[in-house]
Amino acid sequence: MTRAWIALRPSVVLVSVVALLGVMVTAVDAQPSSQEARSMLERAQETLDDLENEFNGVVDEYNEAQERYELAQGRVAEARAELQALQRETDALTSQTVTHVRQLHKFGPTVEFTTLLTVSEPGDVGARAAALRRVLTGQQADLQSLAATRTSLSAAQQRLRDEETHAQELAAEAEERRDRIEATIEEQAAEVARNERILASAIEREEAERRAAEEAARRAAAQRRQEERARQQAAAQRTSSQNTTSSNPSPSPAPAARANAQVAVDAALAQLGKPYRWGATGPNAFDCSGLMVYAWRQAGVTLPRTSHSQFTNLRSISRSELKPGDLVFAGSPRVHHVGMYIGNGQIVHSPRAGRPVEVRSMERRDLRGFARVTG
Repeated sequence: MTRAWIALRPSVVLVSVVALLGVMVTAVDAQPSSQEARSMLERAQETLDDLENEFNGVVDEYNEAQERYELAQGRVAEARAELQALQRETDALTSQTVTHVRQLHKFGPTVEFTTLLTVSEPGDVGARAAALRRVLTGQQADLQSLAATRTSLSAAQQRLRDEETHAQELAAEAEERRDRIEATIEEQAAEVARNERILASAIEREEAERRAAEEAARRAAAQRRQEERARQQAAAQRTSSQNTTSSNPSPSPAPAARANAQVAVDAALAQLGKPYRWGATGPNAFDCSGLMVYAWRQAGVTLPRTSHSQFTNLRSISRSELKPGDLVFAGSPRVHHVGMYIGNGQIVHSPRAGRPVEVRSMERRDLRGFARVTG
């Protein structure tokens, strides 16, 4: 992982936002038609989707940087413990050697002479003197070896500390970038809402104009009875249209094929309405991959932490194989968003900051693939 991995990309999205604002101001002054307002809304929504995709990517980067930082911390602690053990051993050997050296310096040949007097046979004199020299020489070699090992460990420890610092910097940069994108998302979401109001106003205006034209045509009609009949027919048509377009209950999730998959689906749906918080795995808030980790944990299965690692490590399946509990991935060029399939073409997911856990269609422009959790 390098700094280039998290460097800010050219802000094409922000340029699009500025251009879109100019178009919208001109369009509002000219009172756009419903078709023009609908096109403006679609462009604003596409820009918002792009921002959300970038935001989810940064969240994945932050989670991976945090994992790397925690691993580096563990390796630094292990190296520090090993270095301390070697230091204790070195201190003990140093103390012993210093004692021998002081004795030799103080007593000179007396030490070796004493050694020679304690032998039981004349042939042992040379052996005891040689043994004493080997002990001193061996201790010196051990000290030199330990010193070299300690130097290597110190260098390794410094490299680990550098890695720890770098991982922490990556996480901080991802957090800063995430805050900037999140602020832009809020502004763009407000623009989407504004375009929705413009579209509703255009539709209402056109509908009023249409009704006025129809009423003028009716007043111009020659016969009252024909006018009344036309009015009754129009009223009947409006009533029929209202009955036809009345809201139907949302389809309930199709039953999952596996018992633990149904547990995961039920656990995910139980979180509807809970807030998004990046890096969160529940139970009070979630990011997209955190919701998957939490839901499948309730079914006794541990998932990789990030959406990218889930996409990489879980068994890939085709669209035709989708069953409730399977994971649906999105993101370009790198996978950075995931939801859980619940049937009927829908997923439950934690979309982004400002939007709670929700159910929506799984269809989106950057759909990348599907995976099945086993276990």
